Amino acid sequence: MATLSQLLAMPDLGLRLIQAGPGDPEISWSSITELLDLSSYLEGGEIIMTTGLALAPDDPRWRDFVASLSRAQVAAIGFGIGVNHDRVPQPLIAAASMYRVALFEIPLPVPFIAVSKAIAALIRADELRAARGALQAQQRLLDGARGGQRPAEVLASVAQATGRQLALVASDGAVLAATAGFAAANESGGTEHIALDRESSLRLAVAGDSPLTPEGHAVIAAGSMVLSLSLRGDSAEETRERERWERLTSTLLEGTGSPSSVAILAPSLELPSRVRAIAVQGRAEDVAAWRRRPRSGLDRLISPAAGHTGAPGLALAWQLCTDSEIALEQSLAVAASHDLDAVVGRPARLGEIPLSRRSAAARLRALSTTAPLYTAPRVPQTLWADRDTPLLEALLGMGGAGPAALPSAEASGLPAGAIDPRRVLSVRVLGPLSLHDPQLGEADRGLLRETLRAVFEADGQRGPAAAALGIHRNTLRDRLARIERLTARSLADADDRAELWLALRLENMEG
Repeated sequence: MATLSQLLAMPDLGLRLIQAGPGDPEISWSSITELLDLSSYLEGGEIIMTTGLALAPDDPRWRDFVASLSRAQVAAIGFGIGVNHDRVPQPLIAAASMYRVALFEIPLPVPFIAVSKAIAALIRADELRAARGALQAQQRLLDGARGGQRPAEVLASVAQATGRQLALVASDGAVLAATAGFAAANESGGTEHIALDRESSLRLAVAGDSPLTPEGHAVIAAGSMVLSLSLRGDSAEETRERERWERLTSTLLEGTGSPSSVAILAPSLELPSRVRAIAVQGRAEDVAAWRRRPRSGLDRLISPAAGHTGAPGLALAWQLCTDSEIALEQSLAVAASHDLDAVVGRPARLGEIPLSRRSAAARLRALSTTAPLYTAPRVPQTLWADRDTPLLEALLGMGGAGPAALPSAEASGLPAGAIDPRRVLSVRVLGPLSLHDPQLGEADRGLLRETLRAVFEADGQRGPAAAALGIHRNTLRDRLARIERLTARSLADADDRAELWLALRLENMEG
């Protein structure tokens, strides 16, 4: 920025400092006035020039004049002598000293327009210096891109040129590289994110509250382009890299590989303590597009489903995701953006990843095999192995605490203190059909439970079941549809039928 000392140092103007202000004020512009209060028209940093036409040398209003300019945070006051006053009035000097506003004298031969032109030249020269500095910074960034500059070096160069703190953030929220002060600046809020690719799999986070100049914006734009080019790389290399990660993911899902093998592909990548296996299913072209999207960090742990024989036109793939709310939310959002249904396996430690995969695979039958192909528009479906199949998952957790542990009685709608596992499980599976759920009346609940039991006793054959109940097949069909709606389970699904039957048996065992 142009400063007052630079203006005073111009020999052609002959300006003389009368009263110094705090430091060396930066100049934003200049203004000429004979008004007593100009503060409402100023933005700060201006040089205010006046001849004092409206005030006598001993007028007490000099103090108010300076006070208003102090509130407006002007850079300095320039007083022109020899027009209305032969010298700078003493009250003006005293007021400038009191409010710590810089004051300088403009001699008579020098017109105010000459001072204004000098200020404009200083500002223009400063802008040119800033533009040259930004251009040089951009050139260094582009030269570094040709020389294989690392992301951390790019971030450091941009930070030095802009005064901001920056980080490279992966699609799973992990910070891949950052400047030293980014963490502290990020905590104060106001961080902006710039997508480095169409899918936002890589983002440049810019933290800091100092205003950015146009040159600063240009440097950040150049840094973003360099990062995007250097990180995405060549298409063939991307394909080879993706295949390496997919092979690693397949071994982790099958339990034949070690999580420590991740260090071979990404030595600096920190592994989480718990992960979830996510199965994504949809049209083959949608799954292929999901696999091809640019990825970074742990988001690269994906794999096609080997030997998957689903419905024609459908494809299945897997992803390993950190067991955190943010990571799961981002992964599911990406799957949904590609119109893919998802099944989230239960949490597992790194050495037990196949358990999470098997829990998700067991719920795949609950996904529609026709909706992705024939329903449009549609909302992609998400199922959770540890939330949507509570009976089997809870039975797995009864031997020890863990992600499949039984829910609390209160969470299952039971009175406080009712911790009998059989009651908890029956409420979770049967819902309103449970003897412990007060939503339905006793007669209505008994009717539906009797209908469900009759279907089970008839081996699922609806004709014999309707005959045993003494009702029409259409009446039986309506009752079964209501049962499926109330329990959120399908009698066409073997796992759901098993859970309903076991839940009924558990309640019978209560006596």
